[in-house]
Formats: sequence, C-alpha cells, structure tokens
Amino acid sequence: MVVDLNATGLTVAEINARLRTHGIFGGKDLSHDHPELGQSALYCVTEVHTQADIDRLIDALSKEISL
Repeated sequence: MVVDLNATGLTVAEINARLRTHGIFGGKDLSHDHPELGQSALYCVTEVHTQADIDRLIDALSKEISL
C-alpha cells in the first residue's frame, strides 16, 4: 500500500529514521523513483505480519507524525 506522507511536513527519510528508534523499518521511499507522488512510502504487509505488528506500526507513526 502506498501511504501519502506529504501532509506531515516531513520527508520519508525523516519518518523512517524516527520509526527506527522504535525498532521498525519504514516503507520504501518513493520520492526518488516517483517524484510526482511527493513524500510517499510503499508499505508491504504479508501473512508473516501479525495484527500486533500492524498496530505497533500505526502507534509508532501516530506518535512520530501526529496522525
């Protein structure tokens, strides 16, 4: 899923750095390959990710970018 982060005022690189402080690797930065998307990241969730993993990502994003 592509997540539009333009409204945060942060770059994907900055958000990913903040997520790393929570032990989470962020999404793939699409701003270089697809500049028309601005600050967007590609997140992949598969069967190896639990609901708890997804909730942890959402919680960390909420704390770091004030969702």
